Amino acid sequence: MLSAMECASCGHSFAGAYCPRCGEEVLDARKLTVRHFLGHAFGELFDLDGKIWRTLRFLLFRPGFLALEYAAGRRRSYVKPMRVLITAIIVYVLVLPAGTGFTLSIGGLKLGLAPASIVPEGTIEGTLYRIDRFGVLERMFTERVGPVDSASTDVRDRFNETLAAFTMTLSFTTVVLLALTLYACFHRRRPLLVEHAVLAMHFFSFVLLWTLVALLATRFRLGLVATLVLLNVAIVWQFAYLLIAIRRFYFSGSKGGLLAWTASTGVAVLAYLLNSFYLTAVQLAGGALAILRL
Repeated sequence: MLSAMECASCGHSFAGAYCPRCGEEVLDARKLTVRHFLGHAFGELFDLDGKIWRTLRFLLFRPGFLALEYAAGRRRSYVKPMRVLITAIIVYVLVLPAGTGFTLSIGGLKLGLAPASIVPEGTIEGTLYRIDRFGVLERMFTERVGPVDSASTDVRDRFNETLAAFTMTLSFTTVVLLALTLYACFHRRRPLLVEHAVLAMHFFSFVLLWTLVALLATRFRLGLVATLVLLNVAIVWQFAYLLIAIRRFYFSGSKGGLLAWTASTGVAVLAYLLNSFYLTAVQLAGGALAILRL
């Protein structure tokens, strides 16, 4: 018979391998070896049907499915939404080629689709071009500091450092914006804000990871035309992904297919444009703040 012991996390007395109150596993010194740690880590990584790969497969290729599973309470088989988002953000920041930016052209208006990377050693002129296609920040910089092309190395470094810290942090609050947009449109169908937030986290994680996949694919010398086609396909798939995710998550099992697709399309367009305007505004605000701090 197993003897009672005290849980290291919550202090509850129990007998067994796991605490019935908080789920903490009993400390086993044999599991603290490097061999066990590496074996467990590599086992999870290379298990093609494991939690990590299962989550990634559904995240990239089945829009809205993970959010449906979460809302239905089926969560143990997948990585948690917040962990997926944090991982996607870290990978995006570390892997994104320096100086890359993504824009949506609407007539003569250029809007951001994903946060632009800031190169610490990049020129201020190049940085401003990626985050401001209106010329507002360049005029502001000239009035406050002087000509952009004659800025000193110290000014350049301080500008890029401030801008990177500001935009890369606040740009990811687009998750909150998307969640609130979905809640405003579909709160009668799903009254819990957390459900909308989960769908937003999954979509934004998908955008970051899929963008990186498309960019890495362009490294294989595909040629200019093929590269442009690939990047445009990636952008179209991002919009289609959001559309399908909304249709699946909010209208699953409902009648009136045409009405459901129409409503999903309208909300997807609204959310996509709001995201683009917001990213553009955030990066403009970040550039203005960086100039004011010089």
